[in-house]
Amino acid sequence: MKKFDRKWLALLALLFVTACSATGGPGNPLTRPFQYFSYLNGDDIRNNCSVGGPSKYRLVFNALYEQQVRAYDISQEFKADTGLQKTRVFSRGIGSEIDVSTKGLDFVSNLKSDEMIDMDTLISIDNALISVGFEQPAKEGLVLHSDEFYWIAMVCRDGNFKYYAWTKENADIANLPFIDVLSKADKTGSKVAEVKEPIIHIRGGRPRGGADTDSIGYFSLEVGNNGLKL
Repeated sequence: MKKFDRKWLALLALLFVTACSATGGPGNPLTRPFQYFSYLNGDDIRNNCSVGGPSKYRLVFNALYEQQVRAYDISQEFKADTGLQKTRVFSRGIGSEIDVSTKGLDFVSNLKSDEMIDMDTLISIDNALISVGFEQPAKEGLVLHSDEFYWIAMVCRDGNFKYYAWTKENADIANLPFIDVLSKADKTGSKVAEVKEPIIHIRGGRPRGGADTDSIGYFSLEVGNNGLKL
């Protein structure tokens, strides 16, 4: 009877792992916190995006996932002339420590800064986003590879949510104009990773970005209609 129970437990565990690893788009291993994909899709922002509510910005730079991820969350209260920019920097992937509140998700990082920004900076961010196509529909089918460089951005303003992504397929990643604007209030002390072609070697049929034997693993996400296909 004990052997029978152990077999069933093993089967249930296998089914659980299979189900979890299938979430979050193609190629996403169980080791990656599922909240991260929701964060990249802006679920917490879009679900609370309302007329008369605060304006929310989120920009994320994937600079080879295993080497650097930079996250910029900006909140501006309705009709306020200032905003708060929260900057978080991660190396070797996103950890599992997450603060969840009514204000949204906040991934725990030792490299972080919270800085107030003025209206001129907020306007500069808006203008920089617009200049590189943010107001256009997101490019559906664009694949975001974890072992490459890409930016995603999303904004909620007065009940309207907008999403966009940039890769080497549709932009000059190294020279996107909002990078300089965000850097002014980035007090993490961590330099923005230089965009370069990854060192290529084959692992699992996918060109890899110089990862070592402790690799967290490759994954990809696909852009859909005003968000990610999750």
